[in-house]
Amino acid sequence: MNNLLCFVHSLKSCEKSHIERLSTGLYLLLSKAGILLLLLSMGTIVYGQDIPLKNPSLEGTPAEGRVPVSWIKAAGTPDIQPGVHAISVPAADGNTYIGLHGGAQWAEAIAQGAALKGGHTYLVSFDLAFIAHYTYDACYGNLAIYAGNTPEDSAELLWKSGPFYHTSWSQHNAVFSPSKDYKYISFWADGKLPCNKSELGSTILIDNFSPTIREVPQVVIAVQSTCKGINTGMATARVIGGIPPYTYLWQPGGQTTSHIEQLAAGNYSVTIASANGTSTTAAVVVKETDLKSDITTVSSPCYGDNQNEIQLRTTGGMPPYRYYFNGATTPSYTPLFKELPPGKYNLIVKDEQGCEDPLNNITLTEPAPLQIAAVTTKDISCDETTDGKITLQMAGGTAPYAYKLDPGNWQPENIWLHLDEGHYYFDVKDQHNCATHGSAGIIRNHRNCAVYVPTAFSPNSDGQNDLFRARVNDDVTDYKMEVYNRWGALVFRTADPEGAWDGAQQPMGTYIWVLVYTDSKKQARKQTGNLMLVR
Repeated sequence: MNNLLCFVHSLKSCEKSHIERLSTGLYLLLSKAGILLLLLSMGTIVYGQDIPLKNPSLEGTPAEGRVPVSWIKAAGTPDIQPGVHAISVPAADGNTYIGLHGGAQWAEAIAQGAALKGGHTYLVSFDLAFIAHYTYDACYGNLAIYAGNTPEDSAELLWKSGPFYHTSWSQHNAVFSPSKDYKYISFWADGKLPCNKSELGSTILIDNFSPTIREVPQVVIAVQSTCKGINTGMATARVIGGIPPYTYLWQPGGQTTSHIEQLAAGNYSVTIASANGTSTTAAVVVKETDLKSDITTVSSPCYGDNQNEIQLRTTGGMPPYRYYFNGATTPSYTPLFKELPPGKYNLIVKDEQGCEDPLNNITLTEPAPLQIAAVTTKDISCDETTDGKITLQMAGGTAPYAYKLDPGNWQPENIWLHLDEGHYYFDVKDQHNCATHGSAGIIRNHRNCAVYVPTAFSPNSDGQNDLFRARVNDDVTDYKMEVYNRWGALVFRTADPEGAWDGAQQPMGTYIWVLVYTDSKKQARKQTGNLMLVR
C-alpha cells in the first residue's frame, strides 16, 4: 500500500522497482502531469501521456526581445506584448502574450521542452491574431510548429496554419504526429511565403495555449467480413495513444464496446473518446466474403475405369479451406477428389470463418464404351483378282481412332483394301488408348472377271429388281455409269461400282446406258445398251 501512496504523493519519489511490484489489474489516475497508468494483468505497464505546457497563458512583463517565464527563445527576438512597437491588442487570456514576426530568410520563435513520442498523435490549441503593422507592414499571419532536440532545432515540421488574416483572436487546433521521439516543440512566425509589402512576411500574436499537449487516440480496426446471406461480420477497435479509459460509439447501431459482432455488409464508423477530452473517428467497411471455388472436372479416359476427378480452386474468404464431399461430416483439406465413378456430386467449401460455398450437382461423365458398330466386308470379285475389303464403323470412346489389321501397323483409316481370301483379326484404339478388337472373313467368288448390266428393272418397291445397277465381278477402276432418256437428257450418273439408280420421277420407257471403266487387267472398257423401266 505504501508503494501505491508514493504514486499519489509524488511520481518522482517512486523507484522503478516499486512500480514493478504493484498489483496487476489496477487502474491508477495521477493528478500529476495528467498521466494515466494502466497496470495490465500480464504485469506490463503502459503509459498514456498528456504533455504539460508551463505558463500556457504566456504571463510576463511586456518587454522587447524577451519571453515569459518557462518559455525559451528559439529564434530571433520575440516580444512580450502588449505595449511593444505600439501593439495594443488586449490579451486573449490573462494579461500578456507573445508577438512574433519573420521574413523570407529569418523568423522569430519560442519553444518549450516536450517529450514527444514518435508515432503518437497530439493536439495542442492556442489563439492567434494577425497584426498588419509590426514596425513594418506585413502580408499575412502564418504559424509553423516544429519538433527538435534543442530549442532552436527545426528538425521536423509538425503543422502549419497556412496564411490567415483575422486581426481578432481566433482559436486554432493543431493535430500532428511526429515521426520519432523529440525533446522540444517550437512555434515560429513563418514568413517564407512571397510578400510585396516589406521584408516582413508573417506577423502573429499568440496566446492562450492549452494547458497540455494532449495525446489523441489512434485506432486500429480489425474487420472480419460477413458470410453471404447471414450477418457474421465483426469489428474490433484497438486504441493506441490517448488517455484511458476510452469510450466507444459505433454507428449505425450505437454499440459502446470496442468489439461488435453480427454485422451485415456495409459502412460503419466508430468514434473513440479519450479521458483527456480528445477523440477520433475511424471508418469501417464490412465486406461480404468473396469465398468462391472454380470447378474443374476430369473425365475418365475409358469407359468403366472410374478415373473421374473433381478439382477445386478456392479463393477469397479466410484460409485454410475445408471441403466436405458428398455429405461427409469430416472435412478434407485437399481440393482434389480422384478415382470417382460417373454421377452427380455435391461439395460444401468452408473457410476458417465458417462461411460456406455450396457446390451442387457436379456432374461427372465418362466416354461411352468403345465399340465396333458395324463391319462391312467385300468378298473377292472373281478368279483372277485380289480385291477383298473390310470397312469398320466405330461408336463410343474418344475420337480420333486408330486401326490395325494383324499383322500390320496402326493406321488412321478404317478400311483395308486388296485383301486375299482368309480370316482377318483387327484392333481399334481411341486417343486415350482405350481398345477393342474383332474379326471378319473374306471369301473368293470363283467366276469369270466381267461386268454385267441388266436390260430392265421395275422400281415399284416390291423388293424385286427395284434398282438398276451393274453387276461388277471384277476389280475395276475409273468407273462411270450414265443413263439417258430417249431425248438424250442425262437422268443418272455414278462413279461407284455399287451405285444404283432408283428411277425416281422418271416415266416408264426405254433408256440408254453408257458404262466406262478400267478392268483388273488395266484395260479400258466401254459398254452401252438399252434399259427398259417397267412399273
